[in-house]
Amino acid sequence: MLCPICLHEFDWSEDELYERTPAGQYQRLSLEHVTGARREDLLRAAHVRCPAPVANPSLEHHLPYTYVRHGRPLVIGLVGGPETGKTHLLASMVGAIEQGGLRPYGLTTDAVDIERHAEYVDTYVNRLIVERETLSRTAHRATAEPADAFLVNDGTHTTAVAFFDIAGELLRSSTHEATRFVPAVGGLLFVIDAAAKSARMGDDSFRAVLDRLPKTGGRLDIPAAIAITKSDSVRFQAPVDTWLYADPDGLDPAAVLDESRDAYAYLYRRGAQAWLSPYDKCRKCTLHFVSATGAAPAEGRFPRGVRQRRVLAPLISLFAMTGVLRGFPEVGI
Repeated sequence: MLCPICLHEFDWSEDELYERTPAGQYQRLSLEHVTGARREDLLRAAHVRCPAPVANPSLEHHLPYTYVRHGRPLVIGLVGGPETGKTHLLASMVGAIEQGGLRPYGLTTDAVDIERHAEYVDTYVNRLIVERETLSRTAHRATAEPADAFLVNDGTHTTAVAFFDIAGELLRSSTHEATRFVPAVGGLLFVIDAAAKSARMGDDSFRAVLDRLPKTGGRLDIPAAIAITKSDSVRFQAPVDTWLYADPDGLDPAAVLDESRDAYAYLYRRGAQAWLSPYDKCRKCTLHFVSATGAAPAEGRFPRGVRQRRVLAPLISLFAMTGVLRGFPEVGI
């Protein structure tokens, strides 16, 4: 198993499980003589300690048992600089998943860590969608931890999917503990502000991630999706108006290709060629117009409510390109 937090590879056993106490500490969990439904219930909340040696005890970390029991998880890294809307996009995506947005694709989801998922929903999703408040920028963390994680099931196979949202400034560093997860990513979600004025030099965090990951033949085998977020701010411009309010009907590779072509042309015409670097460096890449909120905030709130548009389209493409979503024709350009 590859730990996404520290990149330590290790073997694990159900004989070495831990449970989290109400105080947030971890203690050994013994399942001796525990069987049936009670055993499954305890396993659902159990954790595995990463055995990597650490110089500072505060860097010791645990992974949910459900995160590692289904094989190697899919780690998705959200990449983008400050003010691009990464935090709002992820919260809106999780909200759409909670509302059954993956059901049309034959996918069901469960939380990897029930307690932390509930905390993320309360802190971000409900604050955005229910309370209609803007979210603060991604906080700096001492270590990398998934913002949220799901078990995604297509009826026959389960994959753990973890989302990492790290502050753009930290992604430029190859030594900061919070960026250690980068070499473990299996999918990249690049976030671009549709209305950003400074586009010619691109995004430092894009370069930091793309330059850091190993390539074969000059290109990355890790699939990528580019989300042009805040597209509501340019919703009357072509071709944004064509795609932003189109309701995707299943996964249509031809439609994905058409939208990627139009999104590429939109960025190119704006002189934002540097932001297209994921397309140049990744063997598979799709581009999407999305809006996490449907409108700009007014005095820190969304008075008319949050009206998300097509926030799951980039994720569905990543699922198809990584094999989480099977039985569909190949997407990616």
